[in-house]
Amino acid sequence: MRRILEIIGSFRSDERGNIALLFGLTLVPVVGAAGVAIDYSTASNVRTSMQTEVDAAALDVARAAVDIHTNPTHASKPAADRQSLIDQRVTELLAARSAIAQTRSSSDNTDFSFAGAWVDSLKTEYRVTATINVKRYLRLPAGPETIAVASSATSKLHYQGVTTTTTPTIDRPGFEAGDYNRIYAYCFAKDETDPGKRRSKMTAISSNGQTGSTPELENNKIFKNVVMPTCDADKGETLSWRLYNVRGSRTNPSRWPKDDPKYDPPNDYSPITDAKNAEIYNHYSDTLIDQTTGAESYQFRGDAHGFYAPINMMETVVCDTADACTPGKSGNIVPSGKSRSPVISNKKCEPGKFMYIGWEDRPFLPKTTAPDYSTNNSHQWTDSDYDDIRIVVSCPETKIVSYTSKISLIK
Repeated sequence: MRRILEIIGSFRSDERGNIALLFGLTLVPVVGAAGVAIDYSTASNVRTSMQTEVDAAALDVARAAVDIHTNPTHASKPAADRQSLIDQRVTELLAARSAIAQTRSSSDNTDFSFAGAWVDSLKTEYRVTATINVKRYLRLPAGPETIAVASSATSKLHYQGVTTTTTPTIDRPGFEAGDYNRIYAYCFAKDETDPGKRRSKMTAISSNGQTGSTPELENNKIFKNVVMPTCDADKGETLSWRLYNVRGSRTNPSRWPKDDPKYDPPNDYSPITDAKNAEIYNHYSDTLIDQTTGAESYQFRGDAHGFYAPINMMETVVCDTADACTPGKSGNIVPSGKSRSPVISNKKCEPGKFMYIGWEDRPFLPKTTAPDYSTNNSHQWTDSDYDDIRIVVSCPETKIVSYTSKISLIK
């Protein structure tokens, strides 16, 4: 027994062969880690190669489209005919670039795809995508057999265009509003460096003024055959809205503005008292459009108190039909009720759809002299129902006037 115990003790204390044992134990993870690095390096090289072809394919499409749109032989053809020629050429270009990309990847790689599509309704942006499963040669036993690799690129055709919309459907607000309200449409250029030129093409489109039983809309010549302003999409102009408000003057024509739509108080956001003792306010939406979602936002400011209130003057609803946006029509989805926050649509106002716009002619202002907002003779008073004047307008549509020779890749 003693001899057996001595042998066991000797075995336990013997360090010969430890290096070999440790090497064996660490060999698997070391090889595995090296394999992962090699496989991911291979996948990265494949992706770089594919990205080169994807970029080239997107630019090929843009060049082909510009060539056809600007070629004198095709320029006089209908847009649909030119687009048909472009689509034929695109099919050929994608097939050629796809073949090159597939050749450059290993034949062992699987599920290769190379495709493209126009991503905007104007067909000025074209996105190419490529995917492939890259085979892994030195993977861990339980690891995946392939690495998914994807590349994409979007090219853009540059053009000169205009944004247009049709004459709005007017919804008269009835007799609730005691103030005179007139709505103008205009074009807002956010990037215009001259402040005097940021708002242009001011067009009167609606009013709640009334003389006896006759609405101003029926008498005033500026509301006859209204033509909505055409905004320059190439310069980033957006269709925007101005609310012109005269306190307590809805039925007092002597206090209404002149027919000239350029008539403005000297200060956009402060009231003035004109020769007829009318308290006048102007509010401008200066509409911005989210380039990702297409949703609109509005830059309204408050009155003389200087309170900045981006959304408290107006609410919007985007509808599939004009009836759905028109109060009183069957199936309408227009909000209602007093003492509430305005609804602001987060949907893109796309061609073929409609937008309801309702205004509160007195902005909701905290810290006023009427804390409960119930003093009718206070110029700060508001019931927050956003129906003092309302319109339904078809969503703007951008039309391309001409194409330039410039193309670019956008990310």
